[in-house]
Amino acid sequence: MSDIAMTGRHDLRDALDLLSEQVADGILHAEPVYRDTRLPAAAVQPLVRANLAEILATLAGETSSLAAAYETGRVTAAEGMPLNLLQHAYRLAGLRIWEELARRLRAQPDGGPLLRASSRVWFAIDRSSNVAVQAHLEASSGLGEDMARTELLRGVLTGAVQDLETARRALGLPTGAMLVVAVTAPGLPAVPTPGAAAGPDDVQEDVGMVGVGVGPPGVTMRWLTHEGDRLTLVAAPTSEDALGILTDLAAHARTGVSRPFAGLAGAPAALTQARVAVRSLPAGQVGLSRYGDSPLDALLVADGERAAELAAAVLGGLRDRDPRDEELLLGTLEAWFEHGGSGTRAATALHCHRNTVLNRLVRVAELTGRDINDPRAAAELYAAVRARRLHPPRAS
Repeated sequence: MSDIAMTGRHDLRDALDLLSEQVADGILHAEPVYRDTRLPAAAVQPLVRANLAEILATLAGETSSLAAAYETGRVTAAEGMPLNLLQHAYRLAGLRIWEELARRLRAQPDGGPLLRASSRVWFAIDRSSNVAVQAHLEASSGLGEDMARTELLRGVLTGAVQDLETARRALGLPTGAMLVVAVTAPGLPAVPTPGAAAGPDDVQEDVGMVGVGVGPPGVTMRWLTHEGDRLTLVAAPTSEDALGILTDLAAHARTGVSRPFAGLAGAPAALTQARVAVRSLPAGQVGLSRYGDSPLDALLVADGERAAELAAAVLGGLRDRDPRDEELLLGTLEAWFEHGGSGTRAATALHCHRNTVLNRLVRVAELTGRDINDPRAAAELYAAVRARRLHPPRAS
């Protein structure tokens, strides 16, 4: 065993969390060379910790698989991080390890252990760094084609590509398929594998490349990240097949889906529909929203400014109430509408007496000047409540 690990005070694994925090902070914030990169903290922190754990195990005389170094090379290549910055990150890790070792060995009268420690630290750093660099080079060699495919899919969805038949062949999409575009908001699960439901912790790594998925027979998926959202193009034999494959995707994320269409020429309009559909989900609600299922909500999200004005004009009297009272009245209105204007069924859903529901609706009429029994007033109240849910007012 290495003399660096002969005693507990020389085994730096007791400082793994501290060293990981220092190195990750240097990569994310302190070092100017990284400021123009797009490395997310969620990717940097676990990679740093895994690499340091391997390096410290090597210093303690143990063997390591160098799997963390290989994964670091692969991920940084996918993120577009230059090789010199990858190598600099390992030097930063070595410097932090060396500083901690020097602090622990400084009190020893003999400088031999410090010199030997220095040699072993930089040997371990070079060993991991070399593996990461090799993995980076291997991964980078296959990224050019993926990048081209990503930009091609982006161009199809945004209308920038004109030669759609060539694009279809390059993307590997079948002829004569029904197509659907989906937009999944940030915080998304992994793109589902065939026959498997995505769980809440299955997070798909966002590397900016075009994703390729094959679902049930005849179903093909292509996806990428654009303006913070995951955009998915599904090609399937039928509209039902295309929509069905997206059910798992929406199990734990906000996903909007376009109307099915035939031919890539309809992709830009479908993208617009999918964006409207995902915004038609109330704030904080996950699930699948299909364009056309809620036309009023689509209208309200298409012009958020007018929708907010509608909510303020119709429900302004409620804003002067205690927030809990306001929410109670809004919830009662929603229950009344949801249950077809039945006070009895609304009361059952709200776990209160029917007369309580009716009394609350009287209060709504007093505060808004709109009687729920007047069809025109009821229409305005319903639209205003939906606008409030889709565009919650900002806290003052």
